[in-house]
Amino acid sequence: MKIISLKIIGMSCGGCSASVERLVDELEGISERNIDHQSDSGIIQFDENIINKEDIIKKINESHYKVEGFEDVVNENKQEIPPCPVCHQSGNFVPNTVFKSNLRKEDYSKINFEKKNYICLNPNCSIAYYNDEITLDQSVLKRELWYKKGVKRKVICYCNNIDEEQIKKAVVDHGLNVWEDIMSLYRNKINERCEILNPTGNCCRDLVAEVVSKTKRS
Repeated sequence: MKIISLKIIGMSCGGCSASVERLVDELEGISERNIDHQSDSGIIQFDENIINKEDIIKKINESHYKVEGFEDVVNENKQEIPPCPVCHQSGNFVPNTVFKSNLRKEDYSKINFEKKNYICLNPNCSIAYYNDEITLDQSVLKRELWYKKGVKRKVICYCNNIDEEQIKKAVVDHGLNVWEDIMSLYRNKINERCEILNPTGNCCRDLVAEVVSKTKRS
């Protein structure tokens, strides 16, 4: 896997970030993408055996958003993202914008923000974030990771604070199945700041669609 950091111009809101993410999602070989309109930046992880960075940049530039610059995040030895040091399962890179926004400020002193930080994806592991110096569990987070075992409230959309049960209710009681309609049921104003508020840095739309699909099948 390879990771690049992009400077993207033309974004003005969370909807713009989501639009760029949807553009990138149309490409094969993309494993992770985090687009932040506030910093005009994007972090994209991809399989260089399937796609190259030039194709990614070209895809974005074909829209009204433009890539102004880029740099490799992973060094030339193509080092893989390190696994969680506790459960030894694979993790994902988390940009500092996501990392910092989901940590309690009183815990900032524990962190070296110059390090590359990662998120543990194992539901049964107590670790939330880690780097090559430390591991952090959910006690340091402002918002719990919804997929971790033992979480009392499974928040799916962190931007609008909508949990799994609310999505199920929207499907069963109101016959809704579109992301915008479900969010509008509970919120007068829809927020789209996944790249900051979601602890994984990912957009929730796919997860919402998954909950809708499972609810309709049950």
